[in-house]
Amino acid sequence: MPAPSPLDIDIFFTSPLWGRSRLGARRVIPWVLETAWAQVPKRPREVFPELSVTLCDDAAITLLNRDYRGKNKPTNVLSFPMWENMSEIPPKAGAVPIGDIIIAFETMRREASEQDKTLHDHFSHMLTHGFLHLLGYDHIRESDAVIMERLEVNILKKLGVSNPYE
Repeated sequence: MPAPSPLDIDIFFTSPLWGRSRLGARRVIPWVLETAWAQVPKRPREVFPELSVTLCDDAAITLLNRDYRGKNKPTNVLSFPMWENMSEIPPKAGAVPIGDIIIAFETMRREASEQDKTLHDHFSHMLTHGFLHLLGYDHIRESDAVIMERLEVNILKKLGVSNPYE
């Protein structure tokens, strides 16, 4: 019998585009996020993150991007963390809500095509990227971007996905 998942993930589909894509998101999401969690350094001991992943369309993510970031346009992924960073999460806290990830199908599909990547690989990258934001990783400062990108590349390598920054 497989070990219980270290993550509790609620998955919401708000656009039929995801189902039509044949991406297998219900299977891919836990695999990607569990792999990512296992690679995160200095994660709090005996903490089991709870999060949601909403798979929407460009229209829905445009509204969120406008309302929360002041940008009236679609984006690939948004993260809404519940903690500033992982160090705020007490060790041995058990199940801890960490936030929400939202990914827009059309933007993600367009970027995958423009970057000559498979939809699966780009989706895995966007999930990993959004998840790391929930844990306090960021890329505003160059030094933080280097740390976050290095971790993303290591996680994606474990998933069999090529370095998205090359």
